[in-house]
Amino acid sequence: MANGTIAFDTLQTSGQITGTAKSLDTDYVVNGSAKCWVTLNGTGTAAILDSLNTSGLTDNGTGDYTVAINNDFSTVNYSLTTGVKGVSGTSNAIAEIDIGTASSASSFKIDTMQAGATQSGLDCPLLNCTLHGDLA
Repeated sequence: MANGTIAFDTLQTSGQITGTAKSLDTDYVVNGSAKCWVTLNGTGTAAILDSLNTSGLTDNGTGDYTVAINNDFSTVNYSLTTGVKGVSGTSNAIAEIDIGTASSASSFKIDTMQAGATQSGLDCPLLNCTLHGDLA
């Protein structure tokens, strides 16, 4: 069976959705939407809670995670945004994006730690990452 092509410039609903925009330019979908996101629990046995375009998680040690990307980015020059929830009893948890030698078009590395700590990892109960860029 051969795959076909559907070409269009605007997506539009059938009119049954109320209170929201009923059409969307496909340029926005292609250029403006996140191509990968992940929510993970970094405490205990680290685990992905929910995600889009990820294929696995590696717990490299305390506060040190690598997320595998299912459909690769075209380069390592994607935009990555993080958010982290600290551990009860600590304050100012931060996430450090380790793009470069530790990250690639097919994976990214995130380190979480307590603000002000020097090279001291911190397993956090909730870590969110969103990636924007061009897929390969």
